Amino acid sequence: MNQYIIELVLGIVAGLFLGITGLAPTGLVLLALDFFKIGDYVTNLGTILFLNLFPITIGSVWEFYKSKKINFNMGFILLLSTMVGSYLGSKMVVGDKNKLSTKTIKYITSGLGFFIFILFLISAHYEKN
Repeated sequence: MNQYIIELVLGIVAGLFLGITGLAPTGLVLLALDFFKIGDYVTNLGTILFLNLFPITIGSVWEFYKSKKINFNMGFILLLSTMVGSYLGSKMVVGDKNKLSTKTIKYITSGLGFFIFILFLISAHYEKN
């Protein structure tokens, strides 16, 4: 029962995070599931990808659409290229050969997260707002 409560609260927090920042909540959810020892890492990774399969951003997209703040041409190009990249990346995790270890996946994730953190920190510092 506690697991379901944690998952429910985590989903709400991740959704808030997504709506406010525009960043997919996958890292947050994956980290929290790992922290609370819910499932194994690679299965959780697959579950997070399943979460992204559905239009989890529909509420946010509607608000941005009403404000005319969506570039659909760019969006479709990014959507299609991300689909290809996602397929290729998943082959590296659960494909037939050269599978990445959980440790390697976590190092890649933390490195990317740190890189994004630094870039956003610098960007915020130089914002003229």
